[in-house]
Amino acid sequence: MKRQVSTSEDQTSSHSMKEVGKASPFRCLLSLPIGLAVGVLGTLVQRSGAAQGLPWGMILAYLLVALASWWVRCDSGTMGLALHLVASTVIVWLLSMRGPGGDVLMPYANFPAFFAKYAVFLWMGGLILIQTLAICLPASWFADGPLRREGRSA
Repeated sequence: MKRQVSTSEDQTSSHSMKEVGKASPFRCLLSLPIGLAVGVLGTLVQRSGAAQGLPWGMILAYLLVALASWWVRCDSGTMGLALHLVASTVIVWLLSMRGPGGDVLMPYANFPAFFAKYAVFLWMGGLILIQTLAICLPASWFADGPLRREGRSA
Protein backbone atom coordinates (compact mmCIF):
# COMPACT_ATOMS: atom_id res chain seq x y z
CA MET A 1 0.00 0.00 0.00
CA LYS A 2 2.82 2.39 0.85
CA ARG A 3 4.46 1.62 -2.47
CA GLN A 4 1.38 2.69 -4.44
CA VAL A 5 1.11 5.98 -2.58
CA SER A 6 4.77 6.85 -3.13
CA THR A 7 4.52 5.89 -6.83
CA SER A 8 1.49 8.12 -7.35
CA GLU A 9 3.21 10.98 -5.54
CA ASP A 10 6.28 10.54 -7.77
CA GLN A 11 4.11 10.53 -10.88
CA THR A 12 2.24 13.69 -9.89
CA SER A 13 5.43 15.51 -8.97
CA SER A 14 7.13 14.54 -12.24
CA HIS A 15 3.96 15.49 -14.13
CA SER A 16 3.82 18.89 -12.44
CA MET A 17 7.52 19.50 -13.16
CA LYS A 18 6.94 18.98 -16.88
CA GLU A 19 4.00 21.37 -16.85
CA VAL A 20 5.90 24.25 -15.22
CA GLY A 21 5.98 27.27 -17.48
CA LYS A 22 3.44 25.92 -19.98
CA ALA A 23 0.09 27.69 -19.98
CA SER A 24 -2.87 26.82 -22.12
CA PRO A 25 -3.86 29.25 -24.89
CA PHE A 26 -7.16 29.89 -23.12
CA ARG A 27 -5.36 31.05 -19.98
CA CYS A 28 -3.16 33.34 -22.07
CA LEU A 29 -6.20 34.84 -23.79
CA LEU A 30 -7.86 35.32 -20.41
CA SER A 31 -5.15 37.84 -19.59
CA LEU A 32 -6.50 40.21 -22.29
CA PRO A 33 -9.74 41.18 -20.48
CA ILE A 34 -7.81 41.37 -17.20
CA GLY A 35 -5.40 43.81 -18.84
CA LEU A 36 -8.31 45.86 -20.18
CA ALA A 37 -9.91 46.03 -16.73
CA VAL A 38 -6.61 47.03 -15.09
CA GLY A 39 -6.09 49.78 -17.67
CA VAL A 40 -9.59 51.21 -17.25
CA LEU A 41 -9.69 51.02 -13.45
CA GLY A 42 -6.17 52.40 -13.08
CA THR A 43 -6.95 55.28 -15.44
CA LEU A 44 -10.07 56.17 -13.51
CA VAL A 45 -8.30 56.27 -10.13
CA GLN A 46 -4.80 57.52 -11.00
CA ARG A 47 -5.50 61.26 -10.60
CA SER A 48 -7.09 60.96 -7.16
CA GLY A 49 -5.24 63.12 -4.66
CA ALA A 50 -2.79 64.48 -7.25
CA ALA A 51 -4.03 68.08 -6.97
CA GLN A 52 -3.37 68.05 -3.21
CA GLY A 53 0.17 66.74 -3.71
CA LEU A 54 -0.59 63.29 -2.24
CA PRO A 55 -1.17 60.93 -5.19
CA TRP A 56 -2.90 58.09 -3.33
CA GLY A 57 -4.77 57.20 -6.53
CA MET A 58 -1.52 56.70 -8.42
CA ILE A 59 -0.21 54.42 -5.67
CA LEU A 60 -3.45 52.43 -5.72
CA ALA A 61 -3.30 52.16 -9.53
CA TYR A 62 0.33 50.97 -9.42
CA LEU A 63 -0.59 48.42 -6.76
CA LEU A 64 -3.42 47.15 -8.97
CA VAL A 65 -1.04 46.77 -11.91
CA ALA A 66 1.58 44.98 -9.79
CA LEU A 67 -0.91 42.54 -8.29
CA ALA A 68 -2.55 41.81 -11.64
CA SER A 69 0.85 41.33 -13.27
CA TRP A 70 1.95 38.95 -10.55
CA TRP A 71 -1.28 36.95 -10.80
CA VAL A 72 -1.20 36.74 -14.60
CA ARG A 73 2.47 35.72 -14.61
CA CYS A 74 1.75 32.99 -12.04
CA ASP A 75 -1.31 31.79 -13.95
CA SER A 76 -0.32 32.02 -17.61
CA GLY A 77 3.39 32.70 -17.72
CA THR A 78 5.38 35.22 -19.69
CA MET A 79 3.20 35.04 -22.79
CA GLY A 80 0.06 35.82 -20.78
CA LEU A 81 1.78 38.75 -19.11
CA ALA A 82 2.94 40.05 -22.49
CA LEU A 83 -0.68 39.99 -23.71
CA HIS A 84 -1.73 41.70 -20.47
CA LEU A 85 0.87 44.41 -21.09
CA VAL A 86 -0.36 45.00 -24.63
CA ALA A 87 -4.05 45.11 -23.61
CA SER A 88 -3.55 47.48 -20.68
CA THR A 89 -1.25 49.79 -22.64
CA VAL A 90 -3.58 50.00 -25.64
CA ILE A 91 -6.64 50.77 -23.51
CA VAL A 92 -4.79 53.48 -21.54
CA TRP A 93 -3.54 54.97 -24.80
CA LEU A 94 -7.09 54.97 -26.22
CA LEU A 95 -8.49 56.54 -23.06
CA SER A 96 -5.92 59.34 -23.27
CA MET A 97 -7.28 60.48 -26.65
CA ARG A 98 -9.91 63.16 -27.08
CA GLY A 99 -13.48 61.92 -27.01
CA PRO A 100 -16.11 62.60 -29.69
CA GLY A 101 -17.22 65.80 -27.95
CA GLY A 102 -13.66 67.02 -27.39
CA ASP A 103 -13.55 65.90 -23.76
CA VAL A 104 -10.37 64.44 -22.27
CA LEU A 105 -10.29 61.80 -19.54
CA MET A 106 -6.59 62.27 -18.78
CA PRO A 107 -5.82 65.99 -19.06
CA TYR A 108 -2.39 67.53 -19.24
CA ALA A 109 -2.47 71.19 -18.28
CA ASN A 110 -0.46 73.73 -16.34
CA PHE A 111 -1.54 72.60 -12.88
CA PRO A 112 0.34 74.04 -9.88
CA ALA A 113 1.09 70.68 -8.22
CA PHE A 114 3.75 68.40 -9.75
CA PHE A 115 1.68 65.23 -9.51
CA ALA A 116 -1.40 66.91 -10.98
CA LYS A 117 0.60 68.16 -13.95
CA TYR A 118 2.51 64.97 -14.75
CA ALA A 119 0.02 62.33 -13.54
CA VAL A 120 -0.72 61.20 -17.11
CA PHE A 121 2.93 60.56 -17.93
CA LEU A 122 3.66 58.94 -14.57
CA TRP A 123 0.68 56.61 -15.02
CA MET A 124 1.55 55.58 -18.58
CA GLY A 125 5.25 55.11 -17.82
CA GLY A 126 4.66 53.27 -14.55
CA LEU A 127 2.13 50.94 -16.17
CA ILE A 128 4.65 49.80 -18.75
CA LEU A 129 7.60 49.74 -16.33
CA ILE A 130 5.90 47.56 -13.70
CA GLN A 131 4.74 44.98 -16.22
CA THR A 132 8.06 44.91 -18.07
CA LEU A 133 9.82 44.34 -14.76
CA ALA A 134 7.45 41.45 -14.00
CA ILE A 135 8.25 39.91 -17.39
CA CYS A 136 12.00 40.12 -16.73
CA LEU A 137 11.91 38.59 -13.25
CA PRO A 138 12.84 34.90 -12.86
CA ALA A 139 10.09 32.31 -13.21
CA SER A 140 10.94 30.84 -9.81
CA TRP A 141 9.52 33.98 -8.16
CA PHE A 142 6.11 33.14 -9.62
CA ALA A 143 6.02 29.38 -8.96
CA ASP A 144 3.87 27.75 -6.29
CA GLY A 145 6.61 25.41 -5.14
CA PRO A 146 10.30 24.97 -5.73
CA LEU A 147 11.31 24.56 -9.36
CA ARG A 148 13.53 21.62 -10.14
CA ARG A 149 15.16 21.12 -13.47
CA GLU A 150 15.44 17.65 -14.88
CA GLY A 151 18.94 16.25 -14.71
CA ARG A 152 19.80 18.01 -11.45
CA SER A 153 19.78 16.41 -8.06
CA ALA A 154 18.26 18.27 -5.16
